[in-house]
Amino acid sequence: MNEDTIMEVREDFMVSPAGDSEPTFRTGHFLNPISNSIDEPPFDFNPPSTCSVFDPKEWPLKLHFSGWRHPPDKWVYWVDELKPIYESVWKKAGIFDAIMSSKCYMHKNLNLLHGVVEKWCCETNTYVFPFGEATITLEDVMVLGGYPIIGLPVFVKVEDQEMREVEKKLRLARQKPWQTRKSKATTTMWMDIFLGEGSEIEHEAFLVTWLSIFVFPHKIMLVQNSLFPIAIHLARGNPIALAPAVLAGIYKDLTLIKKTLVDLSKHDAAGGDRFPLEVTFQSPFYLVQIWVWERFKNLQPQPVLINHDDPLLFRWHKVQALKIDDVKLALDSAVDDFLWRPYGKYANKCGMFYPDDETWVPFSKELDKSMLSFAICLRVSELVGFDSIEQYLPHRVAMQFGVDQDIPSYASRFNETKKVAWKNYRRLITDKNLYFPPRFFEADTTTRYARWWKESVLSHGDFIKKIVQKKRSPSSRKHRACVGKFNRNSNEVGVPPGFPPNLVDCLNFGNFCYGPTSENSTRDCAKSDENIDGASVSDENCKPVSKEYRRESIIHESDHLISQCSLASLGDSEKILPLKRTISNDNIERSTSGLEEDFEDENGSKRFSIRNKVSSYNNDTVAEQDHWFHSDTSTQAEAKETVEEKDDEVIVYLKAQNLKNQQELACLARQQEEILRLMALREKRDEELKTLLISVIRNQQPPPSSSSF
Repeated sequence: MNEDTIMEVREDFMVSPAGDSEPTFRTGHFLNPISNSIDEPPFDFNPPSTCSVFDPKEWPLKLHFSGWRHPPDKWVYWVDELKPIYESVWKKAGIFDAIMSSKCYMHKNLNLLHGVVEKWCCETNTYVFPFGEATITLEDVMVLGGYPIIGLPVFVKVEDQEMREVEKKLRLARQKPWQTRKSKATTTMWMDIFLGEGSEIEHEAFLVTWLSIFVFPHKIMLVQNSLFPIAIHLARGNPIALAPAVLAGIYKDLTLIKKTLVDLSKHDAAGGDRFPLEVTFQSPFYLVQIWVWERFKNLQPQPVLINHDDPLLFRWHKVQALKIDDVKLALDSAVDDFLWRPYGKYANKCGMFYPDDETWVPFSKELDKSMLSFAICLRVSELVGFDSIEQYLPHRVAMQFGVDQDIPSYASRFNETKKVAWKNYRRLITDKNLYFPPRFFEADTTTRYARWWKESVLSHGDFIKKIVQKKRSPSSRKHRACVGKFNRNSNEVGVPPGFPPNLVDCLNFGNFCYGPTSENSTRDCAKSDENIDGASVSDENCKPVSKEYRRESIIHESDHLISQCSLASLGDSEKILPLKRTISNDNIERSTSGLEEDFEDENGSKRFSIRNKVSSYNNDTVAEQDHWFHSDTSTQAEAKETVEEKDDEVIVYLKAQNLKNQQELACLARQQEEILRLMALREKRDEELKTLLISVIRNQQPPPSSSSF
């Protein structure tokens, strides 16, 4: 077997990821490289990913997110202005979804980020959970972020004279408004220069802004010269492999904060004083939170409705997170709630090849882009970022691709230089045929992997001390409803900025079937799945899929609300709207009357007073009040985050001004020293001149006359 082939096929004894099923002897598909022995030494998961370093409330770090900001209003307007003109170019370059996603904003959940960061292993670039390893892959970056996997490297140069002329104009435009070297080119002023001015390089300037703010935010709010060649190529429809560079940045940020936390914990254990530090993430770190929401059902809030052609990221636009008391415990105990393949139901929206049945495709240079992209996701390689080279190890998380998991072996590094690493990333595929698993296939592990994981990994951690591992029921692998303290219908059903609400499909991509399972409900779920995928399949083919995945089935939002309200009892009404005074059908008058009630939000933080007109037998009013309440909560949270971002901008500006003032003061001090030196030199010369004049005067006096005898 060629070691550089992507996949190995053989028969073996397989068990479920939890190891609670009877071994089954079947044909398995495994990602290379694979260890030949159970004695394969595991990676030293150090810094430890199996234990908590700090309580989230006692974190000694202040986190800054350069690539996680509210999209400026000017930027949203600029996107809408250029979309009709350059949409075809953006699609040719593979960045259309990524650009459109830049109009969205995801609310930060620091508690969730704190918990998942501590599970990171710096040696393997994976999260280590009790049920196995998992990580953010190229597939996640392409599907969620919209970044292309195939294309030129990010260190590409301009090729011809025309490109060089455009680059020269961009550099002049960046220098002209500021004139001095000390001043910086901010993205805000950059947009003021080009927005609506009809410049011949407006498209390139637009892409530079997008890259500087959303893709590679290495310098907060500043336009970067290093991004000019990338923007010039993208403006001509030349694809750039942005996904590996973005993923390398995310890996680097995760490793940075994990090592910082471990170092601080050692310092704290040694009796040193804990001091606050600041860590700035220079990658689109919001993808980490979205990755958790997509894969952990017990941490997933209710997504919003989106148009069928919208990027998947729109599902999480301004969505509020669930209130989870112990995120680390939720992560550790998520063996039944972790989705290994969450994107299968969006087969026609992801740019990936997700067939209904297993497929073998002969490899050729004319292979479809979606197939080639998926194949690259399966292969161990080097990720070339702007200032780092990170190792990509998908063979450690094979089940995320619908492939069976065996004991992973060590993978050699090719990170001497960026060119060497890029050559490794784009090396030829040696497989004669490529295997694509069914999009709803649930992979297993070999029995020896289960034994290796238990003996080599779990035995060195403290998972058993922290969680009560329960044996899963026979139906545990089926999706089930999540139970959280937060009202799952609390998020505002809206659309991303710039998109008309009347174009929104009445489809809820993240919902699940309520009520008893029946043949009709199964058929409805099958039809809904058909609407998502856009594929023409029969009900018979969809029944087993919808039964297995009925939690993710699509439900008409209005039907769900009506059924929920019509079946609501007195207790249900109190849960939907936690009013102080009980509301029942008896005390609701037939005539319209004023009703004023005080109630608290789920955090018990604020009280609101709402006066509504309540009609008899109109239970929809309860849902409307709940919607208004959570909309107000969402608005407050958004306003708070906006203020925090403005504060960060002010801090950055003040730091820059302080540095500038210090430089000016240093310059004045040097000038003062020079003046004092010149004054001292002048005094010295005056003294020398005075001495010289005295000497000359003495020499010019006539000698005294002598008396004659």
